[in-house]
Amino acid sequence: MNIFETRIKDLEKSCDFSGNMIENLTKKQSELDSTIKSTCNSQNREDSAILQEQKLQTEITDLKCRSMRENLLFQIPEEKDEQCDKKILEFIEKRLHVQNAQSEIKLHRAHRIGRYQPNKVRPIVAKFAYYPDKERVRKESKQLKGTPFGISEQYPREVMDIRRRLIPFMKNARSEGKEAYLKIDKLYINKQLYKE
Repeated sequence: MNIFETRIKDLEKSCDFSGNMIENLTKKQSELDSTIKSTCNSQNREDSAILQEQKLQTEITDLKCRSMRENLLFQIPEEKDEQCDKKILEFIEKRLHVQNAQSEIKLHRAHRIGRYQPNKVRPIVAKFAYYPDKERVRKESKQLKGTPFGISEQYPREVMDIRRRLIPFMKNARSEGKEAYLKIDKLYINKQLYKE
């Protein structure tokens, strides 16, 4: 009987020890679970912040594009003490053959952009008062092909970087006989949005 009592006490001690071990393991597991949960929550917050930042950046770029909607960049040789608005209107009338441009087209503002460098021509940015006038001038700019002059739309730097990256794909598609064109920062090939 004494032997059985001793064995039972040993078993009880062993069970108590096992129970304490299980209790400790359970505590450690719950601590680990809470750590993982807080890490996941912070990761989710970080992902959410990144998405929010990307959304805001997209909205800022869109606002910049809208503010430049009526602008055209003119590549015209630079002269000393020039009046850019008059120079642009004369250029439109003489080089693009738009009749009565000096009297009918109104510019809000025209000026050279960038720092002066003697060996570089700074473009003139012209803000048209009316969008249809800007489009009319832009469409007539095809007449300048093969000349040292040029006209292009103005876009923010972020959009220009995307356009530079897409131009080789557009040229490649055109060389294959496909219809390809850029619309702000998106490339369309055969009327389908191109995705890199």
